[in-house]
Amino acid sequence: MPHTPTLSEARRAEPTHDARQPDGHDQPGLVVPPGLRPGMPNNTMTTSDTEYVDEPLKVLAGALPADLRGHVFVAGPSVHAGSPALASDGLVLRLDFDGSEGARFTNALMRSPSHYARESVDSGATARGPLTRYLNDFRATTLADVSLTLGVQESPNTAPFLVEGEKMLLVTTDAGRPWAIHPKTLKAYTPLGYRREWNPAIPAPWAFPLLQSTAHPAFDPEPAQPIAPDQPSQQRPRLFFTNHAPKWPLGDGWTQLVSWDTWENRLHHWKLMDAATGKPVVTASLHQIAATRDYVVLLDSNFPINFWQIASQAVTPWLPGVKRVVEWLTAQASYPQAVFWVVKRSDLRPSPGTLSADDPPSIPAYRFQSGGGGLHFAALYENPDDVITLVAGHSPTEDLSHSLEKGELLINGNRVQDWQVGMPTAVPVTRSSLGVHKIDMKRLRIQSSLYSHDDFTWGLTVFSNAGLINGELETHLRMNQTPVNEVVPHEELALYFNSDGFTADMVPEALYQLYKPIVGDKDGLPIQEGRAASFFKFYVHSGRFEGYVLPTGWFGFAPQFVPSARFPAVSHWKGYVVALVVSDPTPDLPPDSTGDEVWIFDSQDLAKGPICRLGSRNFDVGMTLHTTFLPSGLLDRLDGHVPSSAPYCVDVKQDFDVDEIEKTYLEWPQDLFPRVPKALFAPWRLGVKWALNFPKLRKVFEEDVYPHFPKRER
Repeated sequence: MPHTPTLSEARRAEPTHDARQPDGHDQPGLVVPPGLRPGMPNNTMTTSDTEYVDEPLKVLAGALPADLRGHVFVAGPSVHAGSPALASDGLVLRLDFDGSEGARFTNALMRSPSHYARESVDSGATARGPLTRYLNDFRATTLADVSLTLGVQESPNTAPFLVEGEKMLLVTTDAGRPWAIHPKTLKAYTPLGYRREWNPAIPAPWAFPLLQSTAHPAFDPEPAQPIAPDQPSQQRPRLFFTNHAPKWPLGDGWTQLVSWDTWENRLHHWKLMDAATGKPVVTASLHQIAATRDYVVLLDSNFPINFWQIASQAVTPWLPGVKRVVEWLTAQASYPQAVFWVVKRSDLRPSPGTLSADDPPSIPAYRFQSGGGGLHFAALYENPDDVITLVAGHSPTEDLSHSLEKGELLINGNRVQDWQVGMPTAVPVTRSSLGVHKIDMKRLRIQSSLYSHDDFTWGLTVFSNAGLINGELETHLRMNQTPVNEVVPHEELALYFNSDGFTADMVPEALYQLYKPIVGDKDGLPIQEGRAASFFKFYVHSGRFEGYVLPTGWFGFAPQFVPSARFPAVSHWKGYVVALVVSDPTPDLPPDSTGDEVWIFDSQDLAKGPICRLGSRNFDVGMTLHTTFLPSGLLDRLDGHVPSSAPYCVDVKQDFDVDEIEKTYLEWPQDLFPRVPKALFAPWRLGVKWALNFPKLRKVFEEDVYPHFPKRER
């Protein structure tokens, strides 16, 4: 007869939780019903204007693991159908996890001085009549909001980034300075550097200049150290970004590598010269850079700036047909190969000359190319024997210089609908790949391995957190006074990605034609069947993929790794992946879901699907971009203080001194043509005074800008 187990035998047979694994490791994956249809949900282009503080997130399905604790910061644009997404105001979201006690969210718009000035200018505060209102008003272009007379709105909307030295949390953008935010209120309070410390990409006299920088700065995860034994007071540069200008119709372009002096609160600049040719380095875009122990690496990315396109959008906003014709007549395909520039950190020696943004010293940069084009990459911090290891997402036909416009012809014969207008064309027209590159700086050569997967590498766009690769996570844990005491095992070193898949409803026919020499015939594209979005894990040293394909009708955004709060009992590279997902409302959604949800995955088993779904009737964030994780307790330490000094803060009243702004406008042509008699520029001065209406502009700054940025004291 079969033996019937006793109660004690049955209990002994039950699986027991492994104390070395996160609490959620044993939780099952959830089955999520599909959305309305394949492709981009309508919800992707909607963001609620309401700001919430400590708003509860309800468990929609599954259970919150008890060891999920800390804060995930998310940055992105505050999107609305009809306006270009990448030019939208910045939105910062903080997800707070307190284990099984629950989860909450806080969100806020990023309001810079140009944001407040724009609100007043667009309401007619400086207008003398219809013509001056036309000249002064800001209007949306693909990459930024532009006023013909005042310049470019600074809208940090891309990536949160923690600076260890000043203990500042930054939010970045490609078209402006990084801005520090209060980690609790999420309010922006200071840019990094005064305007005079930056070199504008366009030499115009604008009050709000176009400042092109790096949306993903690079940071040395090691503690500060002297630049040389005999210079103990001079610190080795640790925080790097760029100040650059692409080639445009009236300029040849230039590239500067910039470091932030953590101790003196100043920017240092170095002009990059091609080590092989001696010519200035000119790039299309430098969306991301990375630092290793001995090098800084820059990626010339698929983010081309078409100045003719932006000019037509700014000058004739009411003529969409003209804008579209100008754009496609002047559009150029992104460079088909990824171009990496490598700079030796030993060349980055701060000096009085490097404080000049206009004429800094030159240093060599070494050029390498491989794979396909791309936007995002990570570098392993260690570079043994001067070999740099990079992991890059390659999407050779990805092009963010365009956003969908109403009625535009798509690759499948459909037309862009109202709810799609403004979405960037972020879906590559070919299958993407991941590249692992070894750059040998002794022999000046690159060796590459490319990896593709039909489920996971269609539409590599937004790069996920690389904290386990570049030392960011270890830095944050150290700042929280919980330093790690082990390294990630060689076979476990991995990055987390999301893929947008492939949907023909996001690919304009004109974009396909631009890249047809690379893509080939449409027969090779999954135009009818598409490819679903996904989250996946890529193992750096083996090239292995593991992941989860989202149900039809769901879109996902950058997944963020969160270590188990039971660290160090659980290794710091084990824990959870937190991701924002979007679908359109259906009867299958839980009652408290808007279609915008937070999903929690077991980082060691993404394939089983989410183990917890969170949402709220007030959670409506739409498209987001990049993320970072801060451990519990660290928020209280982010005060912006360097030891024995006042907290860093730009004096916005000094940064935007209206007397100095007026002087710059009036003297601009004289500065360009110093040999021309000053009297000949009298019509310019009269026209500028009439168009800018400086008394009214002064009132805008004094009443609507300065009060939002009080000078911080110790």
